[in-house]
Order: sequence, then structure tokens, then C-alpha cells
Amino acid sequence: MESSGADKGFFQRPPSLLNQFYEDATYQRCFKLFLPAELREQVKPEVAKLGQEVLADRIFAWITDVERNKPYLKGSGRNAFGQWQGKLIMTEGCASCRNLALRKGNFVADAYDTPYGPFARNRQFLRLFLWEGSSANVTCPTAMQDGAARMLQVHLTTPSLASKLSETEKRVFENAFRHLTTRDPKFSWTSGQWMTERPGGSDVSLTETIAVYQPNETEAMAFKEEGIPLGPWSINGFKWFSAATDSDMTILLARTPAGKLSTFLAPLRKHDPAALSESGNPDPNGQCLNGVRIQRLKNKLGTQSLPTGELVLEDMRGWIIGEENRGIQEISVLLHLTRIHSTSQAVGYLGRGLAVARAFARVREVGTGRGARMRLTDSSLHMKTLARMTAEYRRIMLLHMFTVYVHGLSEHPTEMGAETLKALTPPPKDLLPLLRVLSTLTKAYVCNSALRLLYSCMESIGGVGYLLNEEQEYLNIARLYRDAAVLPIWEGTTDLLSTDFIRALKRPETGVQSMDALDRFIKQAFSLNGNASHHQEVVKRWEGERNLITKESQSDLVGKGRDIMWSVTEVLMAALLHVDANNDGDVAEREILQRYLEDRFSAKERVGVSTKEELEKDFTIVYGEERSKTSSNL
Repeated sequence: MESSGADKGFFQRPPSLLNQFYEDATYQRCFKLFLPAELREQVKPEVAKLGQEVLADRIFAWITDVERNKPYLKGSGRNAFGQWQGKLIMTEGCASCRNLALRKGNFVADAYDTPYGPFARNRQFLRLFLWEGSSANVTCPTAMQDGAARMLQVHLTTPSLASKLSETEKRVFENAFRHLTTRDPKFSWTSGQWMTERPGGSDVSLTETIAVYQPNETEAMAFKEEGIPLGPWSINGFKWFSAATDSDMTILLARTPAGKLSTFLAPLRKHDPAALSESGNPDPNGQCLNGVRIQRLKNKLGTQSLPTGELVLEDMRGWIIGEENRGIQEISVLLHLTRIHSTSQAVGYLGRGLAVARAFARVREVGTGRGARMRLTDSSLHMKTLARMTAEYRRIMLLHMFTVYVHGLSEHPTEMGAETLKALTPPPKDLLPLLRVLSTLTKAYVCNSALRLLYSCMESIGGVGYLLNEEQEYLNIARLYRDAAVLPIWEGTTDLLSTDFIRALKRPETGVQSMDALDRFIKQAFSLNGNASHHQEVVKRWEGERNLITKESQSDLVGKGRDIMWSVTEVLMAALLHVDANNDGDVAEREILQRYLEDRFSAKERVGVSTKEELEKDFTIVYGEERSKTSSNL
């Protein structure tokens, strides 16, 4: 036997990452379940093409560039003579990823200018899922861009709100909305979301930023060529975490002098007739920041491609959105969407991590004793582990897409014709009551679960999984794990969301509406193709939680908030798994459902199943295909 060396001996054959549109069985289930047949056939070619394009070598090269070259303040924020400039420098890789997303049709525009009605959001997020793992985190600004667009759309299209807008306000809002939803990369804007301050963190009730109404007859222009004024409100304060510091506009919270917490829109830049070009010559089209100074950029564990800064606001000019003292109500429209986008990132990162784990299992061989070797796909232990991870991934993907679907229906109320979609479709009166709790519990549960499962994906490919594999960026699960670590914190920590969940269910009148809406959906889902008594333990769990929430006070429930929210989420996932398993009678889906009922709801366990039979079932769950038909090609 020869000794090994740097260039001789055994070298592991690298796994091949395949198009997840075809290869990911969970994705295929959701594509089939949440799109009607006619629409599936219509969008399948372009969605499948996107699944292949996001795996291009040039995109992974951009990701490596983003990781190596972080955003920074040029000259520590000052020019050569010490004057503050605050020029933020972004990596070319990040710009390339953002431009690619726009050239592929602008994922935000998908929700606003397509003819797909209530399914526009489903298509949007099914496309976004494929892009998340290759996006270098540019889907974070996408989330805030989408949320800002929806907020403006509500004010422009709701008669009671639109009637309160002045002609100038209407023009400003319409201009921003066009920029946020355009498919023209040169015209497109991103948006920031500045809520967090030092006193309260996620508790925005302690906001210290102040906005004063000070209209100026000679108002400077934000964008001179478009004739858009900066706004009549002067905003001053300090924002502790500013997402998308490089954006074109932002949505932020501030108090009016009477202490009323309100929501504002502000351009990030303004026309500056005294601006100089890089060479020091006058620049007639120059701009400067609109009353914003970047104090410093945060040094973060992950999402390092995104510039998150501490911002000083000094006479930042902006426009109020809605009425004074309705800041929380206004941003709830935005938060519903940005929380859904957070779950999209979570399942997208996890989907990519599992794709790498599946590919690795097909090529990796391990010793079995006495010189014998086998592929990991033949290891009953390894496949059992992957099957458990895949089954949990299936549950949270279904929960995410159901929340997306309900949100889309709330924007386009309609009646569904397909039998399975009927089981997933709440009546119109239940849509908003469901959304009050769905976006909260889904974001909390999915983001926590995905982070834990991504770690398991790293572990499943051994030491290589722990490495930041810039040599082969597509294998870099460690980067995905590090970036996903923010998701249980961003848009509200799990405890804060648990508190919001309890508060929503205990709120007078609307809390009862949300509880009743949950009850109707759970029973409706289990009535599909069978007798709900088969799932009596699940229904019994739900009835127990409902009675507890109804009888106890809000203050007594808050301490149990996370446990209650987790339990209700598990009931919802059981209902969704039931619909999925009864959609077409697929063996793998029924197996996933049965195992979940045994594990979480004390359903009767099966006995007498051999290791070989279990391996066959595990393989089918993981790969969506029968092992006996594919083993020769592994």
C-alpha cells in the first residue's frame, strides 16, 4: 500500500448540486399543492430555468467576492480634509447579485404586476426560494422593498386612505411605489426599515426619534429630475440598527412633539447643487445624504454583505404615512410581509443545505468493517437522520407556503375551484384574523427550526461542512448557517413574537375572530378525504390549547407563550401534512404524516418493520424516489 501525499492517495469525488426545482421533493410538493394545474404548466419553464441559473459559477464567484470584500465607509466617513462625507462602498459581487435579481424580473414586481391574482404571492415565493441560497443576502433588502411597496399600495388604493392624501403626497407615494415595483434595473429602488433604537430594541414603544412638521416653501428636491420634494417633516434622532443602509429610501418610526408614535417615508439622498465629483469638480447632478450620518457599521456574525449601521438623523426630511399615533398599525402591514420574507430566507437556506447533504450522501463511501465499504445512501443510520431532517423541512415549508397563500388571498379574495385548494382556503372573513397570528408563529417556528437543521446539514457532510468552502462555494453550508443565525432575531425575537401571539389572541373581539378562524381551518383541513377522527389526538391538542387561551388572563399566558405558540404551530403543521398526504396518495407523504403523528401526538406506533423496509422508506422521503429504481445510478 502506497503512502498518501498532497497530490496522491484518495480524493473524495465532489458532489454535484442539481437543479432544486426538479431534485427537491419538498419543493415539488409545494409547487403542486399551492398552484392550480393550469398555472403550474404556464410558469414551470421559467421557474425551472431559474433553478438552474442560480447555480451558475459566476454567481458563486460573486458570493465569494461579497464574503471577502465587506461594505465599508470610505476614509472612515471623511474626505481628505476631514469633512464628513459618509460615502458607503459596496462590493461588486453584491451589486452583481442585486442586478441579476432585477434582470430576472424583480422578485418584488412579481406580486404587483402579474395576472396571477391570489396566486401571485405563491409564484413569487416559489421563485424566491430557489434564489435564496445564491442571493448573497440581497433578498433582505428585497423584503423591505416589498413591505414598503405594499404599505404604499394600501394607502393609494384604499378609498378611505387615498382620500386623505394631498396631491403632492399622492404624487410622492406613487413615484416611490413605481420605483419599488419596476422591472427596470436603472429605475429600481430598495428600501430600508429603521425601527430599532437603544432603549427598546424590538420594543418600538420606547422610540426617541422626533419628527416635527416644518414645511419649507423652497423645499429642496430629493430627485430633481423627477420634481419630488424631500418632505415637510424634520426628523432627528439615532437609529441603533439600520437595515439596508445603502437603500434609496426608508420607512422609519418617530414621535411627533405630542409623543405620538408615527410612521414616515424618507428619501436617503437629496439633490445637492454644491456637490463635487470624485475628481473635485462641480457635479450639477450630484447628491448627498438626506440628513443622515453613518456613525459606524455593525460588525456582525453573519450577513456581512449587508451594511447595517448606526445612524444619526439630523433634519432628515420625510413624509408621514397615515395619521399621527398610528405608527404600530401602519408598520404591521410591512411586518407581515417582512416576516414572511424571513421565513422564505430560512427555508431557502435550509433547502440548499439539504440539497448539498443529499448530493454528498450519493457519492460518499464509509467503512463497514473488514475492508467493506458502502455509500451513505445505503447506511440505515445516515438515511434515518436525513429522513428526519427532510420530514421537518417538509413541515416548515408547508407552513411557510400556507402563510404566503393566506397573505395572497387577503390581497385578492376569491373562491377556489380545486378540491385540495379548497381544503387550504379559508373563507374571506377569516383571512385577516388568520394573518394576525400566522405571520407571527410561522416566522418564529420556521426560523428557529431552520437554523437548527442547517447545523445538522453541516454535520451530515462531516468536517467539510464546517469549512467556509470558498474553493467550491456551492458547498458552503457554514455560510448559510451563519447568515441564518440572524433570522430568529430579525423582525422580533422568539419571545417577543410569542408575546405578540398571545396578545393577538386575547385582544377584545379580534382575538376571538383569530381563534375561530384557526378552529375552522384545522377542522376543514382534516375533513379532506376522510374522517377527522383519525386525527383525534391532534384536534384534542388544539381544543386543549384553545380552552387554556380562552380561560386564562393575558398576563398569566405570556409566561407560557412560547410553549403555547409551539403547540398550536404543531397542530397547524399536522393539518397541512394531512392535506399534502391526501392530495395524491403518495406513499412518502403518508409516511411523513404517520411518523409525525407518532412522534408528536402519541399516535399508535407500528411494529414489525424491518431495517431494510425502513431504509427503503427513508430513501423515498429524502430523495422522492424509490431506492430500488435509482441505486444503480448512485
